[in-house]
Amino acid sequence: MKTKIFLALIAVILAALLSNFIFEWLIMRDFDNYVNGVKEDQFYWVLASVEGSYSDGRWDKQALSESIHWAMMLGLDIKVLNAEGQEVISSHKAMESLSDTMKHRMEGLFHIHETTGNFDEYPLYIKGKKIGTILSRPFQKERIKEKEFIFKKRTKNFLYVSFLIAGGGSLLIALLLSQYLSKPITNLKKAAEKIASGDFTVRTSPISYDEVGKLAETFNKMAESLQREEELREHLLSNIAHELRTPLTILKTHAEAITDGVIDREKGLENIKNEIDRLIRLVKGIEDITAAEASFFTKGEMTEINLKEFLSGLSNEMLPAFKEKGLDIKVAREDDLFIVTDTEKLERIIRNIISNSLKFTEKGGVWIDYGTDGKTFFIEIKDSGKGIPENEIPFIFNRFYRVENQIPSLVKGGEGGLGLGLAIVKELADVMGGKIEVKSKANEGTTFRIYFVMRPANR
Repeated sequence: MKTKIFLALIAVILAALLSNFIFEWLIMRDFDNYVNGVKEDQFYWVLASVEGSYSDGRWDKQALSESIHWAMMLGLDIKVLNAEGQEVISSHKAMESLSDTMKHRMEGLFHIHETTGNFDEYPLYIKGKKIGTILSRPFQKERIKEKEFIFKKRTKNFLYVSFLIAGGGSLLIALLLSQYLSKPITNLKKAAEKIASGDFTVRTSPISYDEVGKLAETFNKMAESLQREEELREHLLSNIAHELRTPLTILKTHAEAITDGVIDREKGLENIKNEIDRLIRLVKGIEDITAAEASFFTKGEMTEINLKEFLSGLSNEMLPAFKEKGLDIKVAREDDLFIVTDTEKLERIIRNIISNSLKFTEKGGVWIDYGTDGKTFFIEIKDSGKGIPENEIPFIFNRFYRVENQIPSLVKGGEGGLGLGLAIVKELADVMGGKIEVKSKANEGTTFRIYFVMRPANR
């Protein structure tokens, strides 16, 4: 790309230089036409003056001599012939009639004796009658100091210098500009090659806010998504391998024990069945986390909702399950709060937390609160369950993490818990740009508060 940009700029430079040469040619042509026009006007003035020196069938030598002197001053070597072709006067004869001082000055302007070349012939007429012929040719100058020559020379020198400055400057600009334009693309290419080789940590630094800069920002977002997906994949595979190892080992142990007669066959088969059920639950959990991950990278539809109605609807749907355990679920407020959010992800977050609060709450129930401070809004879910030990709280959002004591966590602990619920909640909240705070005390309950950015409602 750098080469193409450079060549394109060189083509523009060459076109500009060509236009300069054409400009020079036009200037020189117009100047020559101007000079020739002036000389032609001067010659016809001399021609008219010579014709005016003839009257009553004879030439006025004094007037004719003055006309020749003016012609010489204009740089013309003149001869005047009568109707019979005889010479009447010439520049040489006119020079002889001058004083020594004047002659010396005239000779300083041109070499009258060194002038060579053919004469141009022009007929002389008076009232339609031919009275003679005037012969004209330019004098051989002593020094080439004619103004038109100096003008041409200086003009050409100026244009050549300008060509060099403009051409050299344009070439330098072309090099720098091609480097500047191609550098971000080159950086993107190198970064893309690293990603293709499996390095998802690479990022580019946008150096502008144009289309290339936006492309670099989009590339960085893509790299972040790929890195996150790769980390999730590696983490998931590692955890799956760890989780599968235990039940498979137990299955093998019980099968060998039954074969060796170490344990009762019926008891061994029952243990094997329990481990198979555990594997089924694990596979189901893996399907859930896979579905959740698919939603992480899908941009949901932003919808305006009334948070009061949204939370009331969820609590009413889950109320029968709470009544079955003798528990209660309530929304603490009745104020309208309109927000713009991804309702599908938000519902999954709230439903997950409430469901697991139900699982690990034996008395009391769950209370839901919400509010806003102008820039963010929050949703708070508080239960009266068994709580989470303080030293376990930093780990509850890790996948497959479970509290192995008498006080299981809301989502991760307890029988049958796979340790995926809060991991899904945390990752969905991160995707939505939110954050989660957890407060818990053993045997007193747990409070989850989730904060999200307050977007303006489209009302």
